[in-house]
Amino acid sequence: MENYKLSWENLIGHETTSDYLRKSISEEKFPHAVIFSGEEGVGKRLAAEICAASLLCENSTGGEPCGVCENCRLVAAKTHPDFYVVEAEESKTARNIKIGQIRDLQSEAALRPINSKRRVMIIDGAELMNNAAANCLLKTIEEPPSQTIFILLTASRSNLLMTIRSRCVTVNFDKISAGEIKNALILRGVEESEAENLSIISDGSLGRALKLKESGGAELRAAALEILEKISRSELTSEEIFKQGAEISDWSREKFADFLNYMQKILRDICFSEFMELKNPDLAARLKKIKIPERKILLMIETGAQYHKRLKSNANLRLLAEAYLFQLEKLI
Repeated sequence: MENYKLSWENLIGHETTSDYLRKSISEEKFPHAVIFSGEEGVGKRLAAEICAASLLCENSTGGEPCGVCENCRLVAAKTHPDFYVVEAEESKTARNIKIGQIRDLQSEAALRPINSKRRVMIIDGAELMNNAAANCLLKTIEEPPSQTIFILLTASRSNLLMTIRSRCVTVNFDKISAGEIKNALILRGVEESEAENLSIISDGSLGRALKLKESGGAELRAAALEILEKISRSELTSEEIFKQGAEISDWSREKFADFLNYMQKILRDICFSEFMELKNPDLAARLKKIKIPERKILLMIETGAQYHKRLKSNANLRLLAEAYLFQLEKLI
């Protein structure tokens, strides 16, 4: 970590957004409370850390952290006394941010800066605050401690309290182009053809592409497509469903959620190919051969949404997967 330098050069895409942030820092106009809004894995967290480094840097120039001063090195190492991060915690049912975490943040925010002129607080996954935590944060944002900056990161801005949204400046982070993701993956040592494939199925998220590389996302999408092809031909047998269920029982719930997402995107491509850009353009030829009535595809998509919600419960993963596949098969 000692050699790691936080720099805008490391942020893939978002040129207009980074220019705005650099200018606001350089001109001492950075908001006291700001929301970075965008899908998971598009670079919001990295951008927030670069902002923190620049805001706390001893020698920041043009909104760019120098990367070599003590403050820059401490932010990069996540040990800066004026830099504080809140992240969602795992519970039995879901990840969330609790009121205790926000109260701890309030205590930190009230302290005088130690190494720098200001303090920077990041809340990663702000939409995951429960109501008590969100209302607690609102009081702090309404009467912010002097020289303290709050950066809220969210993949679902609409799930934040309207009163919090109204008191923050929102900076949007769009999806990253497939070409930029592909180049970033190649620079990380991914073979070109695999990088091409991952850049297509990651849906504008470099973070998602990297996770898919680790978890075998391309193979997962291929499995989803193969199952849909069999369903469309009425060839998916009970024996195969039970076999698939046994395999899925060894997956994480996150992996099964990815599997459901691939199913949903493939179904949408089949149903809306004439009106919308394909999520899986490389599969266009195979998708055209899948003949399922539009009404049944819509029911399949609705079914997938229902099972995605059920994943948040403690339901047995194998039984959940088998029930999902049996329900899809019955719709044909």
